[in-house]
Amino acid sequence: KIEAILLEWLKHEDAVIRMAAASNLGDLKPDGVAGALADAYRFGERDTTYVARAAALTALAKYGAPAATDTLKTALKDKDWAVRIRAAELLKPLDPSADVENAIRPVSGARDASPLEVSQLASPSVSPHAFVETDKGTIEVELAVLDAPVASQNFMTLARKGFFEGVTFHRVVANFVVQAGDPRGDGEGGPGYTIRDEINQRPYLRGSLGMALDWEDTGGSQFFITHSPHPHLDTRYTVFGHVVSGMDIVDRLEPGDVIRKVRVWDGVQMTAR
Repeated sequence: KIEAILLEWLKHEDAVIRMAAASNLGDLKPDGVAGALADAYRFGERDTTYVARAAALTALAKYGAPAATDTLKTALKDKDWAVRIRAAELLKPLDPSADVENAIRPVSGARDASPLEVSQLASPSVSPHAFVETDKGTIEVELAVLDAPVASQNFMTLARKGFFEGVTFHRVVANFVVQAGDPRGDGEGGPGYTIRDEINQRPYLRGSLGMALDWEDTGGSQFFITHSPHPHLDTRYTVFGHVVSGMDIVDRLEPGDVIRKVRVWDGVQMTAR
């Protein structure tokens, strides 16, 4: 029976499999499953990714206030801001009196920035460039440190750690985007934390570098480059750079093409792992 299989998958070690199981249970909404979904949320608290916990909350909310309210209120203090946002959205229609805006604060963060990082974010001296090396050539991007300082700093930090080495372009849509940055390679992976959106006035043009999201404030390591202008993305996804050289490489990328290395030029030196 499909419900029994999905319930078993709620206990799987892989968070993405648990996410899929919870989502399907939410769609099917079988009787007597609300408790298992609440347990799945708690089981997912050990994960470095938010996807299974958020899916369990979304499915649980479909069972209504009596079954979901306690777990949703607990999730307002989740370790990951992205889950807090989702819990608040789900709780509002179930309990309109809940003060979710204050309950989710103060904002959680992956780590505290060093004094040097704070200085670089507040008053950058240069516009750093990143060089994404693939077997088909190198793509050079200028990072928008003034308009998206957090996303730019996050990208440079991951690059210097070697995070992108061996990661594939898992998504390529003709005349739309190429997308990479997922260590799993299936579109569901990330760095183990999320960063806030930095919605700015930069439009999505040919060669824009954007932060991929599930919903607001779920950015991490996945990024995309646009093949052409796409105004429907404007003010929805953070633009944190643009391609200055190598769009011909972007145009030739195919699903499965590998990032060999990302080097960063910060105005003083070229760095990579």
